[in-house]
Amino acid sequence: MNDHNEKYTIISNQAELDFLFEQISKGPQFAGEFKFTERSYFIKLLAILDIDFDKFEVNYYYFDNNRPLHISESEFDYVWISTYGLIAKDKATSNKLVNACLNQYIVISLLLDKAIEISENENVYKVDSYSFGQLSELSPALFHNYLFYVEVFCKAYLSLNGVDVSFTHKLSVLYKQMIETMFLKNQNDSLFHVQIVDKFASIVDYVTTIPGNFKEQFVKYDDNEEDTTVIIFQSENLKIIKMTIDYCQDFVREFFYLGEKTPYLKSGFYQRALDKVKSDEQRANVIEKFGYLILNSSKNR
Repeated sequence: MNDHNEKYTIISNQAELDFLFEQISKGPQFAGEFKFTERSYFIKLLAILDIDFDKFEVNYYYFDNNRPLHISESEFDYVWISTYGLIAKDKATSNKLVNACLNQYIVISLLLDKAIEISENENVYKVDSYSFGQLSELSPALFHNYLFYVEVFCKAYLSLNGVDVSFTHKLSVLYKQMIETMFLKNQNDSLFHVQIVDKFASIVDYVTTIPGNFKEQFVKYDDNEEDTTVIIFQSENLKIIKMTIDYCQDFVREFFYLGEKTPYLKSGFYQRALDKVKSDEQRANVIEKFGYLILNSSKNR
């Protein structure tokens, strides 16, 4: 077992090597991590698979989509073998809520990249252009997926703090629980507080103002005729949202692997900001802008 509790199949004798070759040649399909107790066993495997060892050592991988077969030697002392061809080695983490957050990051970041690209294309201003037509498709996709991202981020954060996550899709409930946990765990007054938590406040507030008995869990069905939400395609604003979710991605990964040692949770941001001021006016501005960091309030402003 390694530090991340990954399980390896050990090949330590000729019989185990023969069995592995049989599995590769005749199935069933598999993919996994192997450790060879002696280097010679791995070299023999490549030989009976008709793979030139000297060529293998150039890049330390072999791939043949016709077999299909993918073999790659890791610098971390194991060999990856897949008879499916090229597939992912494993899930991102062992925490399903963290994985949901990381997966949704991929979706929303791709949508934002596309929205930024289109908004910076001069053809978008022509009402008959393909680019302008794409706005109608991107608008609901951005809105729906950003709401879902905020939901799974809150749930991932709560899970990493060992908190029972509310069985709800309501952002106002999850956001409040995140704020309460943040102060309870003394994780406020930090980069996490400034760069992430505060940035979500406006979207949570906005959702609570949508009329017509808005049901957040059914947003993708667009079943509320009173919802007149529009997305303004201003590239600079979209880039700010993208920067926020990039911070989120870094934070979730660091929190999973480092726990509270992540720099995002280092407290004292407010005081550090005060220490840098050079005038009474600057001090007043810092107090007005960041005073909420040390106030235990579910509104977080």
